[in-house]
Amino acid sequence: MLEQHVQGCIVVKRTNAGPNHIDGVLVIGGGYAGLHAADAVRRSHVPVTVVDRTGRHDFVTRLAAVAGGAAPEEDASRPLQAFIDNVVIDSVVTIGDGSITLSDGRTITADAVVVTAGSAPSRPPIDGIGHAHTLRSAEDAVELRESIASAPSVVIIGGGATGVQLAGAAAEAHPELTIHLVEAKPRLLEGMPEAFSSGARRILEGRGVHVHLGFDVERITTHGAVVDGSLLEGLVVWAGGFSALALEYGMPTSAGGRVLVDDALRVLNSNRTFAAGDIADHRNSAGDPLPMSAQVAVQAGTGAGRNAARAVRGEPVETVDLRQIGWVLDLSGRRGLAQVGTINLTAPGADLIPPLLHEAIDLKSLFEVGGVQALCYASASVRSLFTWPLALGHHAQLLLRERLVEQART
Repeated sequence: MLEQHVQGCIVVKRTNAGPNHIDGVLVIGGGYAGLHAADAVRRSHVPVTVVDRTGRHDFVTRLAAVAGGAAPEEDASRPLQAFIDNVVIDSVVTIGDGSITLSDGRTITADAVVVTAGSAPSRPPIDGIGHAHTLRSAEDAVELRESIASAPSVVIIGGGATGVQLAGAAAEAHPELTIHLVEAKPRLLEGMPEAFSSGARRILEGRGVHVHLGFDVERITTHGAVVDGSLLEGLVVWAGGFSALALEYGMPTSAGGRVLVDDALRVLNSNRTFAAGDIADHRNSAGDPLPMSAQVAVQAGTGAGRNAARAVRGEPVETVDLRQIGWVLDLSGRRGLAQVGTINLTAPGADLIPPLLHEAIDLKSLFEVGGVQALCYASASVRSLFTWPLALGHHAQLLLRERLVEQART
């Protein structure tokens, strides 16, 4: 006999003899890949449910600005139910073929599963690494924002996208703050065009950031980080990269710890489980590995969601063509870096364009998963563009009313 059981925000079917079952597709994780996977399933007219630890969608590309103080806290995340009706708020412990096990030991099955959650800041064997803050979630961003606001100085370890964007945002919001950015490689933004490295350094040093290249961090203390034998005092932030957690879920992994998937994004040796986003070992058509980026996550999430829906309907799955098409980084202060085709927008003057591209991409993503109504979750800077004409009109009305009152009195 079936009975109704409420778990998180949805109703699932429970039998006394077996696990809970959810009809349709179960998406694990509510990030960019998860949200776009769920939207693709929904557009295929197949039921979809999202399981997420926090029940919120983190806008990862906005987190550095929030943490640095250049954007308000509300830009960091929004409730998943603003985009998806069926949400389970819980943590996933293990993942099988068409099934998951939650933190309380219960198992949920579904007609198909799409795994999109499962990456965390890397933890290299540096003495005292536990003293460093990290930036991966909205929770991290809010906590870090408060810490930076009260710190006399900050030491950011890692000159990749996260470190560079955080340094740019913190320097813009707190010009009095001493900021050190430490990178072991000989240039910033390794893996991106050379013009990005020089452009980022120009912008950051123009805001007073101290850039240290080619230095490893020897150890981290409660007072700072030891670099080249000297202590750089300040609040330490580890921004040295991320690691996939696929092995913890009991899934087949690559040497880099990411889930092995076929060209349809189906997990190796699985029939009903797919993977997308940072957790998956994504490759382009030439077999080259793709980076952990929001751009790849959106493409992969959409493709995995469509194939999961096809699997539910008993249709053949299709190859998903993934590619990294350029880069866009917002360094706050109306400056950024971008690559559009073969054109690099990194020089003075041209660096005004990337922040606009960043906002446009953000709006496009919101519209795709939530329609026009989702645009109300745009960043504060974009929302201000829509609200100032209304405020100006209201002010004009008040002035006109006062003028009419004055004329009536005379």
